[in-house]
Amino acid sequence: MYAHFPQTNQLTALLQAHGITDVVACPGSRNAPLLHDFKQAGLCLHAVTDERSAAFVALGIGLATERATAVCVTSGSALLATLPAVAEAYYRHRPLLVVSADRPAQWIGQYDGQTLPQRGALQPYALTFDLFEPHTSELHWANNRLINAALLALREAGGGPAHLNVPLSEPLFDFTTETLPQERAISRITPAAHRPLPQELVQHIAEARLPALIVGQYEEGDLRAVSEALDRQEQLLVLPEILADIKGSLRMEVFDNLPDNRPDLLPDLVLQAGGNFIHKRFKQKLRQSSCRVIRLSLDRELTDTFCHLDTEVACAPLPVLQQLAAELPARHEGVRRAQAFYQQACLRYRLPVPSTESSMMQAFGALRTVLSETSTGYTLHLGNSSTVRVASRIFESGDFPIFANRGTNGIEGSLSTAVGYALKMWGPSIVVLGDLSFFYDANALWNTHLPPNLRILLLNNHGGGIFHQLPGLADSPAMGEFISAGRQPFTAEGLARTFNLDYHCVESTEAFVPAMRQWLQAEGRAQLLEVALPPCP
Repeated sequence: MYAHFPQTNQLTALLQAHGITDVVACPGSRNAPLLHDFKQAGLCLHAVTDERSAAFVALGIGLATERATAVCVTSGSALLATLPAVAEAYYRHRPLLVVSADRPAQWIGQYDGQTLPQRGALQPYALTFDLFEPHTSELHWANNRLINAALLALREAGGGPAHLNVPLSEPLFDFTTETLPQERAISRITPAAHRPLPQELVQHIAEARLPALIVGQYEEGDLRAVSEALDRQEQLLVLPEILADIKGSLRMEVFDNLPDNRPDLLPDLVLQAGGNFIHKRFKQKLRQSSCRVIRLSLDRELTDTFCHLDTEVACAPLPVLQQLAAELPARHEGVRRAQAFYQQACLRYRLPVPSTESSMMQAFGALRTVLSETSTGYTLHLGNSSTVRVASRIFESGDFPIFANRGTNGIEGSLSTAVGYALKMWGPSIVVLGDLSFFYDANALWNTHLPPNLRILLLNNHGGGIFHQLPGLADSPAMGEFISAGRQPFTAEGLARTFNLDYHCVESTEAFVPAMRQWLQAEGRAQLLEVALPPCP
């Protein structure tokens, strides 16, 4: 039997019709009828208590399944806690649905528990689709339209989050409806263009001195085959980020440190795709140049990352790159010279390693050694500060999936996202993060179904190492304790015991590789390996 609320029954039926099967469930009384209906209908529920963590777990599940995922929360501040993950989903174009239960609007501002304005609470990152309590057939029709609109919004403009707010008045716990209603499911079709670029623009790209394809964080499809073809045929210089899932990311560090006497190696025309760029020097070099930028994007905003945007092509990158691979001339002389330079310069022009990252580099080097020994498919999840920057010097994108919460670059959610991903994938999900990110997101481990394929590598240097690389900041008396949150002698052993993880700690660099082998190969439950690094200054 289902709940007696028509709006929860409608929503459940339409979630099924639109193919949403995974819901992260947060505890609460106001959202209990929703969770009851979802469970009764056979949706796959994942229990996570902390709403902030739960929304990131849903994000991770969506990364693994490549489908829209929902998180269901109760009323009040529970909804507000999902905002960091919603912002992350917005900037990474991930279809994340937040379903919130709501209390009667007349009690807002009346000091009634867990009652606050929920309409628009997740803006500007997600529109609210506010349902009615359907006392008439017209309101029932309106709810059908609103639910369909919310579910279609998950795929608009390249994908993104949406918020469905469901009002529920007491009595709440009356489960007397025998079947779900037959609901109208609305679809939306976007015709695809086989040749998105006009011939004039293709000609401009062909005539450029050094045309380059620059790809930031990209999770909206597979660009590997077409980008490798463009690179192999020397049609475009391919410069991807480590999070682009395209071969060639180690070139980016060389680009960061290009000598001033080689302006011929700076692209004069850039095709830009994807999201965030980790390499700050890279962005600065392009901003200081006079390159022409053509952005391939379905973004809602007009994105001008390099300050030289000339043309925005409102299209997914794949068909554009397929057209260019078919129509651009091969063996472009500028591309050929630049490729030869990058092949010779990978060691000569690598950036020096900051002292605060040298021990972290050793840990990543050991991880690379251990991963090279395994034939098992795995996924690497990275914290979004020092760890992803160091990893970009060690690992090559395109060899295996690499993820990081670089949509908004906040500290939250790195561990939760990896947990969500591991829940739906069979191979090892390896997450590497620093101590601030780990302890901040420790509630990710507060999960009764913590997946046994989860592998956590905690690089603990007792503070935020990235802050010590910022010029001038070391002179501040607030630096150590307050800005970088340093000098915190915490270890993860107690948390591992609390949340039933296998825990090991390693301190000497000589022990890194054998400890990581044991950590990766262990079976039975999630594993936490803490690497004790020299403390931040």
